[in-house]
Amino acid sequence: MDKDIAIKLTKLSELQETDTHLNDIFKLRGTLPEEVCALEAHIETLSATIQERESLLIALRGEVASKESFIKQAEKKFQQYEAQQMEVRNNREYDAITKELELHKLDIQLAEKFLHTAYGNIEHKQANLEELCKLLESKEADLVLKKEELQVILKSSEAEECALHEKRKAIIAVLGEPLYLAYERIRNNVSNNLAVVPVKKGACGGCCIVIPPQQKIGVYERNKIVLCEHCGRMLIALEQPIDALLFVR
Repeated sequence: MDKDIAIKLTKLSELQETDTHLNDIFKLRGTLPEEVCALEAHIETLSATIQERESLLIALRGEVASKESFIKQAEKKFQQYEAQQMEVRNNREYDAITKELELHKLDIQLAEKFLHTAYGNIEHKQANLEELCKLLESKEADLVLKKEELQVILKSSEAEECALHEKRKAIIAVLGEPLYLAYERIRNNVSNNLAVVPVKKGACGGCCIVIPPQQKIGVYERNKIVLCEHCGRMLIALEQPIDALLFVR
């Protein structure tokens, strides 16, 4: 038995146990972290939409004010042209003023048509904006509650989680970066996040497939780190090496 490998196998087992414990803590939080993130993203999107709609509404109201001012000025000029029409001396002047009156009348009609549509748009956009603001308030209230709930859960496991992270750092320091990275790669590639599994009744504790006799000997001798040929997990022996070797033979 290689003492250095044996120590690292023990540490790998401890690391897996620590990570499993951390996963159990994370499971207690349920979907709350994801829900909080989703709500924050939704609120951010809603806020941006509200800001955009408010800008459009302000711009539309500015156009309305401009058209209302234009209509007042056009009506004033229309009246002036009507007064001038009564004082013309010849048909050419009369026709010229009549043409100006028609153009001003058309401009006023177009402006009034715009205003009629704009007033309806403003009413619709204002109602829509109010609905969005109510929705934003509701989502912000939900976020406060979710965050409070999550904070309670985080606080209850804070000390334990910190201790586990410290233990994890100490184990990683013993393992070394290459072995730790190999462990992480395996852990991230398997569905249950178990990178280190024991041999149980001659089978891999991860995929439950029987491992070859020679691999068993390698696991129980603890002279090297053995990977399951089927799932790629790191194999460790829970039984005493002597008993296990007798079992293999």
